[in-house]
Amino acid sequence: MTSIRRKLLFTLLIALLAAGFTTATATFFSAQAEFNDFLDAHLRETAESLGESARNSLPASAPEHLTIVGDAPSYRIIVQVYDSANNSLWQREGTPALPLPDGPGFGLAKVDGKTWRTYSVAAGPLVITAGQDLGVRTSLAATAAFRILQPLLLLLPFIAIAVWIVVGSGLAPLEKTARSVARRSPTSLEPLSMKGLPTELAGLVNAINDLLRRLAESLSAQQRFASDAAHELRTPLTALKLQVQLAQRAKTPEAQQKCFSRLNEGINRATRLVQQLLTIARLDPDASKKPMTTIDLAELAVSVREDMAPIAQQKNIPISVNPGAAVIDGMEDAVRLMVTNLTDNAVRYTPEGGRIELSTSTENGLSVICVSDNGPGIAPEERQRVFDRFYRALGTKTSGTGLGLAIVKRIVDIHHGSITIEDGLDGRGTTFRLTFPPLGASTPRSPMRIA
Repeated sequence: MTSIRRKLLFTLLIALLAAGFTTATATFFSAQAEFNDFLDAHLRETAESLGESARNSLPASAPEHLTIVGDAPSYRIIVQVYDSANNSLWQREGTPALPLPDGPGFGLAKVDGKTWRTYSVAAGPLVITAGQDLGVRTSLAATAAFRILQPLLLLLPFIAIAVWIVVGSGLAPLEKTARSVARRSPTSLEPLSMKGLPTELAGLVNAINDLLRRLAESLSAQQRFASDAAHELRTPLTALKLQVQLAQRAKTPEAQQKCFSRLNEGINRATRLVQQLLTIARLDPDASKKPMTTIDLAELAVSVREDMAPIAQQKNIPISVNPGAAVIDGMEDAVRLMVTNLTDNAVRYTPEGGRIELSTSTENGLSVICVSDNGPGIAPEERQRVFDRFYRALGTKTSGTGLGLAIVKRIVDIHHGSITIEDGLDGRGTTFRLTFPPLGASTPRSPMRIA
């Protein structure tokens, strides 16, 4: 696992060392150039000074007794005098013999593997040469560069400690937040405290708090759904158990057959309830991320009418379709289930001899599909609550689970549509009016949730 503190410390120290060595290198080359200019001038002044003295009065003593004014031991300048009159060479004891120059001025000479910088001047029969090992110049420049780098090397441990403390102080809120999360119980979804957090960490904590909020909503919805589902399943299962007991106690085949008929009806109701529970459960988690296709609502309405017509004919209810141009992006199976649920509701609640109409159209750029009937209708005060799970309007005598319209509302939300309830056909009954964005307008989509 990578440590931010160690990474920052290592990076900063490397950067400091790199900056120090870069500065030292630049100082070395700069100092070397300065020393070269200065020591070249010093060589020239030394040789010319001795040459001027020799012109005024030929040297009466050996070169080792010559004194170079302004010379420093660290410069290590040597002087030799060649007398062309008697072909003799004078030089200080212990100094190497430099080769005779080709002419006056600066030159380079190789002696014993070392390179010497020389300056020669003529004074009558004498040739005076001042020389200096180039290694001396390099050493002087290196010393100057090291003096620049030395304070940084000495301060490096203190800088490392300071960086460690500063980085640790900066990361303290992150560590505090991590400990706060670690101490939480699995069921605690309260938002993390934002007090005293730096700006860089506030964004992360905000995102975590948003995730916790969505998790709390999801868990609450699941718990409520599980509780409601258990409550709704308990009743039909109890009824089935009673029907089985009645069938066991029946004394005549007719009574037994009647119990079995009721048992079959109860099984059908329970099966329908389970199917709808599974349907709404499948629609909940990230349903809007599923692939969408282009759906012609007019064709879909005709197809649903053909599927529902046999059931409607049992109550002598005709289903008509008024098709108009209407196209949406959506999950075809879900949209079909939505229209089928509304049509099935209309068939079950519309009395015998009534009528149902499916219509599609495009209004103000929006795709619209309506399912209308001339049944008993829904009271205005209950038109919003009918979309709640397991809710059934007061006075409803038709059997049902209270999940059909909740499924419809969920599918509408997934497709970023809206649903309203209006009066139905012939001034009575109900019209479910579903409005959806035009083709292509509902993408990209974000996940939807229902409580």
